[in-house]
Amino acid sequence: MQRYIIRRLVLMVPTILVITVVTFGLLRIMPGDFIVAQMSEARGLDPAQAEKFRKELGLDVPAPVQYFRWIGGIVTGDWGKSFWLNQPVLQVIKRAGPISAELGIIATVIGLVIAIPVGVASAVFQNTWIDYVGRSAAIVGISIPNFFLAILIIIYGAQWFGWFPPQGFQNPFENPWGNIQQFLPGAIVLGTALSAQNMRMIRTTMLETQREDYVRTARAKGLTEMQVIFRHAFRNALIPVVTLLGFQISTIIGGSVIVETVFNINGVGRTYIDAVNQRDYPLVQGILLILVTATLISNLFVDLSYSWLDPRIRYA
Repeated sequence: MQRYIIRRLVLMVPTILVITVVTFGLLRIMPGDFIVAQMSEARGLDPAQAEKFRKELGLDVPAPVQYFRWIGGIVTGDWGKSFWLNQPVLQVIKRAGPISAELGIIATVIGLVIAIPVGVASAVFQNTWIDYVGRSAAIVGISIPNFFLAILIIIYGAQWFGWFPPQGFQNPFENPWGNIQQFLPGAIVLGTALSAQNMRMIRTTMLETQREDYVRTARAKGLTEMQVIFRHAFRNALIPVVTLLGFQISTIIGGSVIVETVFNINGVGRTYIDAVNQRDYPLVQGILLILVTATLISNLFVDLSYSWLDPRIRYA
């Protein structure tokens, strides 16, 4: 197991390097840079002054030199300073990261709390009204775009209940109710799509495992139906679901960009969009590096969880 983990961690290094090259190149392909973006806002910045600012920011040297300077800073712990916010990149990420993490965790919990009972019930009561309602709800959840559902919540929340998204970050320890008001609607939007996908996967895998020999043997031994379902069928049905959940990390990250923008949540997603619009290269590169690393590590934990769910799986 230890050798497997070490090997996976070593293989992450070239993957991250390739992604950094691609990210760095795509940012430079975009028309304009931070100075051009500021000139469009200032309308009339002196070109000589623009070149002076470009030299101060290190944008006057060739792109390969900029890349190696950035990678060298990453290795030494200096991720650079945000052009736009004029703050260290790590400080910006440290401030926005917990906000997006809270949103993602709540959304994942909501998705699983809905998906597990509905998916299991749909499989156990196959082709009954419970199954039809569950499958229909899953199709609706997958079909509705995140931004559309988020806008509906804001419009009807304001019209029917006089509710508006709270401004600024509401600390859960200082203002728990304000924190719930701020994060719960966005988490419901993200969790809806996650629960729909997981519910369909749980239903499918449960239908397969219920027909396995070991499930029939468990029933023949006289175990109760609840013991058969959750101790034998459900645990083995979780492997594809855990795999899907690992891939949904990127879905949560992508969806949080829209949700944070609509609900005025100053997390990583909204910070990333603003940084892209401002051509803030160090901040965009730093955020993407963190997100890619987090995705790779989460996929590693997903792979390691297989051996716990199925003792027959061993990593040499």
